[in-house]
Amino acid sequence: MEAVLSQSVDELVSNGWEPVTTTETTASLEGRRPFAWWLFLIVIFLFPLFGGLLYLVFWLATSKATVFLHVEQGKIVIAGDEWLIRHQEAQREAYGEKQRQIKEQGFLKAMWPQLLVSLALLGMWIYIVKTYW
Repeated sequence: MEAVLSQSVDELVSNGWEPVTTTETTASLEGRRPFAWWLFLIVIFLFPLFGGLLYLVFWLATSKATVFLHVEQGKIVIAGDEWLIRHQEAQREAYGEKQRQIKEQGFLKAMWPQLLVSLALLGMWIYIVKTYW
């Protein structure tokens, strides 16, 4: 496998992609699209018991993403779901920044807004279930 292709495949594998086929000048990798948490919560709210399971099955059936890489004149050419690669690269920078904040400030100081929102949503869900069930 060419060095530039090998490096690109290694980067994608570190982002969670799985190699399917590789040759000296080509590679194909599979991954999954991001899970839509807000849609999942809405479906659970509208259909309390069966909706969450139905959405999980739907996501598993439709979330497969495939990327094809090949070398042309010493450069990597990407085809397929390349938008997902760009999205992952942007998220990687944000993830790295969040990890740096956690390391410098501590977990609770860096993550308190997300924890507060999670607790509020959990409390709201418990209130709704108790009230209307």
